[in-house]
Amino acid sequence: MPVSGEPFDPAKPDFENPLVSRGDVTVYRTIRTRTGLTVPVTITNTGRDRAAYTAEVKITGPQAFEAVLHVGTDGAPLYPGTSRPTELTATDPGKPVPSDPTITITRVTRTPDES
Repeated sequence: MPVSGEPFDPAKPDFENPLVSRGDVTVYRTIRTRTGLTVPVTITNTGRDRAAYTAEVKITGPQAFEAVLHVGTDGAPLYPGTSRPTELTATDPGKPVPSDPTITITRVTRTPDES
């Protein structure tokens, strides 16, 4: 029984409990749909200067499900202490959507702003 707050809704992203982090990139619990996985991701600039980011997230599962997602700040730098949340969709046509995928952040690139 919840003590406070809203009841848990499995159809909403859970930005409170990270599954995996690497550097300034964090992935949260995925949401399974019939056609794919919704993957909530935040990029948080923990540095002292503005910076732009790119990252790669790999999702695998049973029966050879595999998807690679690319996330970033589209070249726009984040100020220190700010974050950019987003949701991406992982699909692998012809493969069943896994209920318990393996998620790995395979690459994070931080490019300091020179301006």
